[in-house]
Amino acid sequence: MKSLSLRKVLRVLLLSLFTFVIGFGGYVAFLSNKNDNACLTNEPTQSIESDLESAAQLQAVLDQYSQNYNNVGLQATVILPDGTQWNGVSGYANDAKTCPLMLDHNLYVGSITKTFTAALVMEQVEAGIIHLDDPVEEWIPYSDGGRITVEMLMRHTSGIPSYTDEIILQLFGLPQKQFSPDELFATIVDEPLKFEPGSRHEYSNTNYLLLGMILEAATGKPYGELLGNAVTQMDLDRIYFPAYPNSLILANGYDETLLNLGKRNLTAFRTSMGSGAYSAGGIAASSHDAAFFFHTLFSEQWLADETVAQMMTIMEASDEDVPLQKGYGLGVRNLVIDGESLYGHTGTIPGYSGIAMHNPQHGFTIVVLSNVSTIEQTTIFSDLQKVVLQYLKK
Repeated sequence: MKSLSLRKVLRVLLLSLFTFVIGFGGYVAFLSNKNDNACLTNEPTQSIESDLESAAQLQAVLDQYSQNYNNVGLQATVILPDGTQWNGVSGYANDAKTCPLMLDHNLYVGSITKTFTAALVMEQVEAGIIHLDDPVEEWIPYSDGGRITVEMLMRHTSGIPSYTDEIILQLFGLPQKQFSPDELFATIVDEPLKFEPGSRHEYSNTNYLLLGMILEAATGKPYGELLGNAVTQMDLDRIYFPAYPNSLILANGYDETLLNLGKRNLTAFRTSMGSGAYSAGGIAASSHDAAFFFHTLFSEQWLADETVAQMMTIMEASDEDVPLQKGYGLGVRNLVIDGESLYGHTGTIPGYSGIAMHNPQHGFTIVVLSNVSTIEQTTIFSDLQKVVLQYLKK
């Protein structure tokens, strides 16, 4: 058995103390009840009607999955090569089952954010402001920054440990705190590298935290402004980061694994969670706008063809958390589902999870978002993809 480091022992002790003193279950319940705004106050503004011939079959997939998993809220969008789209919802925006999930709801996308961040970096690469071989120390003071390049961050080959394990107690203990990127990076800045930079792939949220910081250093603009400019160019208005308006219609997010306390509403922690995830996982969106971002990106309608080709240049890389992953590009997972090679990202953040994938061979994009952090992302994607492929082959 591996011995625990002093840091990990202290973290376990602090977690036990935190749970005992505060009574975490009641603490979460109290905050969540105060901040529950999942029920729409106005009539829905977006329709789920679709002219797509297979709309009923796609909706049936969502409904079946939702019913099988206690009416979990699901929001999904399919975009076909000719631009035809389908948007669907199923389940509820709250666990009390009083508020059906609507297209008007927004959900956190977790690490799907990483593809957004990678695209913003590549936009600056095209402009000649950032270069993939730039050492990190050119933009951010860091003792190991001379050995690590921007490309290593994007491919998760830097060896930098992930900061999220170190910050989790603060995220739950300080739900209203707006964390700064510097505060997040400070939690691991003195930690040794896990391996020699460039020698292998290991997923780390710190890589994309640093990419967000590099973007800000290189452009002099906040990450949220850069993201806002990009999505505005695509005529999208349902992608949020990081200052979420109080009026934001956010589906309640539920986690079933946290401290083994049962299903808990974590919506009250959106300030600490969103800012704590930052450019590695802090975006909230609708499936519609997330799908259009991915479809526009991978259809080479925003960045240059060669830039997108770079992002989709895959190094062989497995991930125990995503068994169907075959490789990783520049902010892009390569999954093979039912023999189809797909490019995009999965995402999980306490309370929410999703999957956003583009199929370049057949030219379609599918995005599914949910308000629980434990959905079987690739299973529901597979079922939707089968309907789409059957339709396209007619």
